[in-house]
Amino acid sequence: MTSRRRLLRWVHWFVAVHAGLLGFIGLRYLWLYMRLSPTVAWVYAPLAYIGHIGVLAYLPILLLVVPLILLFPRPWLVVPLGVVLSSLAVGFLTLDSLVFAENRYHLGILTAGLLAPQTWLFLGIYFGLGLAIEGMLARVVWHRTEAPPARRVGRYLVLGLVGCFAVGHLMHAWFEARYDVAVTSFTRYLPFYFPLRDTKLQGRLGLLDRTIARERGVVAALGRLPAGELQYPLHPLTCSPPRPMPNVLVIVIDAMRADVLEPATAPRMSEFARGATRFASHYSGGNASRAGMFSIFYGVPATYWDAFAGFARPPLLMDLFRQHEYQLGLFASSPVYRIVNLDRTVLARIPNLRLETNSPYPGSSGRDRTLTDEWYRWLDRRDPSRPFLGFLYYNAVVASDPPDDYPHMFLPPPASTHLQRLAARYLSAVHFVDGLVGQVLDDLRRRKLLDDLIVLITSDHGMEFDENGLGFSGHGTSYSSYQMHVPLVLRWPGRPVGLIERRTSHNDVAPTFLSGLFGCTNPPSDYSSGHDLYTDAPWSWLIAASYTEFALLEPDRVTIVYPASYEIRGPDYRLIPHPTPPRDALLSAQKEMGRFYR
Repeated sequence: MTSRRRLLRWVHWFVAVHAGLLGFIGLRYLWLYMRLSPTVAWVYAPLAYIGHIGVLAYLPILLLVVPLILLFPRPWLVVPLGVVLSSLAVGFLTLDSLVFAENRYHLGILTAGLLAPQTWLFLGIYFGLGLAIEGMLARVVWHRTEAPPARRVGRYLVLGLVGCFAVGHLMHAWFEARYDVAVTSFTRYLPFYFPLRDTKLQGRLGLLDRTIARERGVVAALGRLPAGELQYPLHPLTCSPPRPMPNVLVIVIDAMRADVLEPATAPRMSEFARGATRFASHYSGGNASRAGMFSIFYGVPATYWDAFAGFARPPLLMDLFRQHEYQLGLFASSPVYRIVNLDRTVLARIPNLRLETNSPYPGSSGRDRTLTDEWYRWLDRRDPSRPFLGFLYYNAVVASDPPDDYPHMFLPPPASTHLQRLAARYLSAVHFVDGLVGQVLDDLRRRKLLDDLIVLITSDHGMEFDENGLGFSGHGTSYSSYQMHVPLVLRWPGRPVGLIERRTSHNDVAPTFLSGLFGCTNPPSDYSSGHDLYTDAPWSWLIAASYTEFALLEPDRVTIVYPASYEIRGPDYRLIPHPTPPRDALLSAQKEMGRFYR
């Protein structure tokens, strides 16, 4: 047998034994998940786990050791390199499993650099133990590969690992399209696990009706116990609301950024803000609708979205509105089951939920007009003896879609670019929706409901038109102030009126209502990451999220954490060349993103 061939045999069997060792070390991930997840997860999770552990074991060896064997087949070089690489994997997985069990997050490029010195000491100990164990295994395997194999077991082993890997990924794509949280929630339990996503191929092949799948997914979520992997709130609420309870109106204007709340663009809302509390430095919890809406009502980082949506767990705020028999007038211009998925989060478990707005008028602006008319009709039919919660969610601004016959209030400059023309339409859409909001307020005044009404006006996120010249536009593309800084106007009878300059966030909305409206005496930390808006508590850092990454916002910088990398940007949102990660803030943020998991 040639030296090269024997080394290849040795690598194969050594990595197979190494994969078994990693599988044993990582059993903690499987245990933490399996004790919470029923049904199909008992099939999917072991398959996905075995396949992923196989990848973690084989991939570094295939990339670094096998090419070395092909180019320079010397045992004295190849075997030690294989032992060192496998020992590093053992040390990393041991430490990561311990960190995840305690804090519910994994080590990554950024978090590994935040480890305390004593933690690095333990990592060194785990690496040393790994060297001893892997060295012994390497020696045993080397001697056993001296003779040619009697059976071709190795091929079947590789086929088994590849089969587990493929089946696990295909199962994830299949069940993700069917909203099965028992499968999809396993993703966060494994380090560096990026399963195959639903690419809508099933729909194109006729394997899936998305409408039926969504409905079944919602029904399945409603049937799950609301606890699951979540511990929300951390302690039972103690609430004693004052009587009589006031009416509440929440108006959300999709993609309205803070700097357009001015008399020229939004005259009616600007006028209303002068008789209310306006929070001038208010930030959303996300740069897209799903995360922004989640942070308004839950008051926790939107990194929890999947867990809450999987169990259709509504926020405590909505629980209390229903518990105290508020009439719910909930009107959204966009379908509540698309993009934002309010039917699985904020508005989950509400019977006879209005799912969408059908309008005889064209476009988003047409649906906004119809939404407003339907709100008036709902007010006509409500029971005056019970308080109400109104929720109006306008969409024309994010679509930059004023009516075709609406006056061109804002004209782009001559020889304008596409973004400049889009920005002009955006401002006209703000002006149009501002008029609808003004009509809503006028109608409430005519009904003699406005004086005692709590009114909150805000947005889920902002909008950008490449003002920084960095190529960012729209929303969900950056964490700049254009996409994160949003208006918040709160008119609360008996509360102070004026301008508040300190930093506030959407995480502060839920604590404000739970304490001020429902008389809950729990500390906000029991159920939220924020504080009462009327306390003097500015945030020093804020977790904002999108769909696949999150960002840590600080007054002087933004740290964006991607699945496999990170970047830090300054106040002007330009990249900082050689940044120092904000260690204390990042550690606190990681803890906050795991605090409500069991």
